[in-house]
Amino acid sequence: MFVLGTAGHVDHGKSALVKALTGIDPDRLPEEKDRGLTIDLGFAWYTAANDTSIGVVDVPGHERFIKNMIAGVGAIDFVLFVVAADDGWMPQSTEHFDILRFLDVKHGLVALTKADLVKPDWLELVIEDIKDKTSGTFLDGAPIVPVSSITGAGLDDLKKAIDELIGRLPRREDLGRPRLFLDRAFTIAGRGSVVTGTLLEGGFKIGDDVILVPSGHKARVRELQSHKQKVEQVGPGRRVAVNLSGIERSDLSRGECLVKPDNAATYSFVLVRLTLLAESHWSIKTGRSLLALLGTAEPEAVCRLLDTDEIKPGESAICELRLSVPVKARLGDRFVLRVPTPGVTIGGGQVLDFPAYRVTKSNTAYLELLKLRAEDLSLPTILQTEMTKEGWLAETAVPVDIPFSKTAVLHAIAALISSGAWAALGKGYNDVGSAEKLKSRALGILRQRHKDQPFTYGYNETEWRKLLRVPEELFKATLAAWLADGSVKARDGRYCLPDFFPGVPAEWQAEAAQLEKLITDGGMAPPIRSELENTGGHAREIIALWLSLEKMVALPEGVIYPRSVFESVVEKIRKICEETGSVTVAQARDALGTTRKYVVPILTQLDTLGLTRREGDLRRWLGEN
Repeated sequence: MFVLGTAGHVDHGKSALVKALTGIDPDRLPEEKDRGLTIDLGFAWYTAANDTSIGVVDVPGHERFIKNMIAGVGAIDFVLFVVAADDGWMPQSTEHFDILRFLDVKHGLVALTKADLVKPDWLELVIEDIKDKTSGTFLDGAPIVPVSSITGAGLDDLKKAIDELIGRLPRREDLGRPRLFLDRAFTIAGRGSVVTGTLLEGGFKIGDDVILVPSGHKARVRELQSHKQKVEQVGPGRRVAVNLSGIERSDLSRGECLVKPDNAATYSFVLVRLTLLAESHWSIKTGRSLLALLGTAEPEAVCRLLDTDEIKPGESAICELRLSVPVKARLGDRFVLRVPTPGVTIGGGQVLDFPAYRVTKSNTAYLELLKLRAEDLSLPTILQTEMTKEGWLAETAVPVDIPFSKTAVLHAIAALISSGAWAALGKGYNDVGSAEKLKSRALGILRQRHKDQPFTYGYNETEWRKLLRVPEELFKATLAAWLADGSVKARDGRYCLPDFFPGVPAEWQAEAAQLEKLITDGGMAPPIRSELENTGGHAREIIALWLSLEKMVALPEGVIYPRSVFESVVEKIRKICEETGSVTVAQARDALGTTRKYVVPILTQLDTLGLTRREGDLRRWLGEN
């Protein structure tokens, strides 16, 4: 199945040619028949060579209906570009042709209609003009077939040229993520709501749950038709009519996209490469509001230029589009830009990314990634640029809205791992080169910390990650790997180099000795912590070091004892409990030779450690844990 789209100037005979080719009149609206020109999209079909089914989208040529024209050609496989022999190439021919190039149509041929109305020498002049106009484009060297829809002359030659062309066309790939941009919506009595479009990148089957985006209306596929034939399922690249249950006609409109529920993400901000027509009289600066025509949607788009201050005719630039309505887009999607008034096509472009945060001109590294994509949107480039953003790609963050299947993505990742460029890490992947740089930077930060603060164990996880400025998921996975290979060690919730042990710097030794003397001279009633920390410039850090090394023990109420003193206290309390069955505050006070100010924190600490249990005014010994 292939989809052919017509294009060309108004009244050059596109609809008449479609009818001559297919036997189907694509003009379906009464006003189209009355006025003799196509206003909206028309559809037909026929069977070509080798029983290949050809769907035909007939688009309007009149400038007032260019939006309908764009909605029709956005999903075609090849174009039948129509030029009337008596008129030759006309202004609307140029606009249609520019739109085809912006939408990256790659295949086509030219039908030179109304050939019966002109003389052979005039026909040759028109053919030469068409060759000149299409030189260097996708239609360069394409067949130019003179035809007459009235007499039938040349129709067999045209069909033969189409047959030869479709023999070279690539088949639509099934990515498993169908998109159906609605180009028509109507109601059939007794059946309900029906939508039509050209199915892209996946398939539907009867019974599928579906959702319209961006509106979010849910429905179920009741019936499928392709070329008025009922089918159980339908794949990408086919014109299809979908009868939906669970949804009202009022919920349906052109521009909506029918997808499966697991593929419903839409985007209000897109990063694009934007190109203006060389013949355009318009330029674009940041803040310019235009119409962006993508699929069958036509949201207003406010432009914000990222690598220049102005785009002039014939130039390209990286740009952010802020859309008035979210769209269902993929990387690589093509779009057309028009000035709303007076309704002129001025350029177009390609979707490069969907930003997770606001991008500015200062994000030079990110802009370089976008420029790479602008030149090459192959799968390896997409994956490498995604990886470069953070040096890490979580499994859950593997790009979905890209023009490649999940299987292709997994195979490409496996190839990168096999080549040694990437490595599996936690629940994701990292770039080996970036991982080594991150590790070197992380260990360097620790080394400097040990030099600056040799009295404490490194950083906790939050502090360290903040300094490294990496995503939390990447940091956790990387830290686990560093711990496993012995690059770092953990102590008291902090991380340090494996050969590091905290100590008091030489220049603090005198202060530390004086501080320790205050504590030991205090016996069972030393100064409390707040008093000790006010005795010198580094007392706070020295005490924290002693506590981390378990040289000292911190009790409630700011009480600090040397570990040896605290251990002797524990032993005395144990003996009292063994001899009397319990201990009171008064008994402990007398036995320890101190005051209630110190005894209560001691007994509270023993309760906390699970060595004693309080029963009213008594403590009973529970034993060692």
